Amino acid sequence: MKNGLNRKSGGRFVPLGFVLVAGLLATARAQTNFAPLTSDGAWTWYNDHRALFHNGKLYFGFVRASDGKSTVSSFDLTTGRTTNLWNSGFTQLDDHNNPALLVKQDGRLLSAYSRHLSDQYFSYRTSNSTDPATPAGWNAEQSIPNSGASMTYANLFQLSAEGGKIYNYCRNQNFNPSVYTSTDGGTNWSAAQHFILTGTGSIRPYMKYASDGIGRIDFLYTDGHPRDIANSLYHLYYTNGVFYKTDGAFVRSYATLPIQHDSGERGSVIYQYSDADQADPNQWIPTGRAWCWEIAYQSNGAPVCVFTVQRDNVTGPTSGTDDRIYYYYARWTGSAWQKRFIAQAGRPLYAAEDDYAGGICIDPVEPNVVYISSNAQNPFNLTDTTNVTLSATQRYELWRGVTADGGLTFTWSQITSNSAVDNLRPYVPRRNGGERCVLWFRGS
Repeated sequence: MKNGLNRKSGGRFVPLGFVLVAGLLATARAQTNFAPLTSDGAWTWYNDHRALFHNGKLYFGFVRASDGKSTVSSFDLTTGRTTNLWNSGFTQLDDHNNPALLVKQDGRLLSAYSRHLSDQYFSYRTSNSTDPATPAGWNAEQSIPNSGASMTYANLFQLSAEGGKIYNYCRNQNFNPSVYTSTDGGTNWSAAQHFILTGTGSIRPYMKYASDGIGRIDFLYTDGHPRDIANSLYHLYYTNGVFYKTDGAFVRSYATLPIQHDSGERGSVIYQYSDADQADPNQWIPTGRAWCWEIAYQSNGAPVCVFTVQRDNVTGPTSGTDDRIYYYYARWTGSAWQKRFIAQAGRPLYAAEDDYAGGICIDPVEPNVVYISSNAQNPFNLTDTTNVTLSATQRYELWRGVTADGGLTFTWSQITSNSAVDNLRPYVPRRNGGERCVLWFRGS
């Protein structure tokens, strides 16, 4: 993303909310069943894991509007108390900067974070215990040496089959996806490895990641920012030193990176951009550009993902107000990517970033469950992609969807309603034995 939500819109971050979904019985009760985690916090959707359970406590990272600090806190479900654990040494009012979290194989935590385009390094912290639920449980902030290129985002994964090697995927070399590795638990880091090469410093594929924590990492990515590129959506996976398409076709070895995107070296296509007219949105929406939101694994280990498609000037000539965004669910069947248009997202958050949806996420433990934020009057009218009216208040509300047929159809229940503020960017924490829940932020 080019500009942070708060930075560009002049809005304010108010509470990151928390819902135990198992307790949701009806819309009226759902609104009384959430707990504020912090009174000041927001996040982008390109840093992971943004939140996770560990030893019964919820750890979550966010950016504060009050002072521009990247922050990690913990939430004790027994007491309902949030504890601020640490704040970044730097300051920048930008939602790109929320920390990524990882539970390492030794039971300690690692976090990585960076400012948006302002520095050529990322910062990181490690916990000094397996129960770092107080500030004393964390070591001091450290930073890697300057990389020679601006830094954005952090995504942390550890593979037990590679001796516990840790990967941090970010945006760095040539403004492209890049990766750093650590073989000593996050104390020391390799030099940058350029991952996907495209353009000459102004084009940046957007990527989402998932890992089994053993020997595989999956990648869901676009050609670039949908504002700049007629985006398609692709999938790759990595295992044992090699990158493959979804069907197992060889793409490139890690030792010979980067992947040459502009030469046609790409993952399997999930959504293919087209400006050709056709009536079935399950195939494509003419001139609709894709953007990735989340990827996870089905029970058989095959990938499943959710993404958005945005189209300009659907209901009129005004940018932002008349643009529309659509939510999709896709899964690998074993032989092909099956994708379905599942809900209307409504309009973009604001005109300056007309690809920003309210947000969609997938439960990584129950990948038949998704959450969406929408301000469409009827988010589940899938018969029309051009006459999409908005709710009377145009506030973004949350819904939970469950599919029993592999994403062909969904049953929906509303989580928030009649809200005085917007409900944005839902996220399901990595559970690690913790509670079934969803997090999001509320505000303007």
